[in-house]
Amino acid sequence: MVSHGPVAVFGMFLMMLCLAPGALGQTSGVISYNGPDVNSEESESMHMPDYLRCDACRVIAYKFTQKLDKMTTRPRGRGEKELLLSEIIEGLENICDEDWKDTGVKEVEGVKRLSGPGLETKEVPGVTASGQKWPQRLHEMCHMYIGDIGEEQLYNVFKRERNLEKFMCHRKNGHCHPKNLKVKKVNDEL
Repeated sequence: MVSHGPVAVFGMFLMMLCLAPGALGQTSGVISYNGPDVNSEESESMHMPDYLRCDACRVIAYKFTQKLDKMTTRPRGRGEKELLLSEIIEGLENICDEDWKDTGVKEVEGVKRLSGPGLETKEVPGVTASGQKWPQRLHEMCHMYIGDIGEEQLYNVFKRERNLEKFMCHRKNGHCHPKNLKVKKVNDEL
């Protein structure tokens, strides 16, 4: 007799459900998601659409925070390391130069949103359209924040607050401030 581990047994159970319409009272064993409809601004423009700038800011702030946290944490809980300006510049530039393949656009409750690290939309089931021009847009916005704010200022805020989202995204001129926040519902395009 062959013994299967719990993962294999669960996988076989899921496969049987999908192959057996009517199992558990369902008429179909298929779950399907449609990808977000992409308009010409989203597919052709090299700039991040206004209604996605808040999410983009939050992803970038999350990645900056994670990177600075990793760079300043000493092994075995021996406190924090003070970074040199050259280390800060290199660390944040490396974030901007990432491939950004983990971030894309997704329809969430009828609204187009970015989905990626640090965003609640990452956990929402659905199809994320990534690649294409999204990585370049995030790369450009990331460098824009470094140019507008400066690496040293970002590091100083990080040391004080341990999180860059509020400073970068929610301040008066930030993309997530209520007066600047834009939303695009999917049916707005019809």
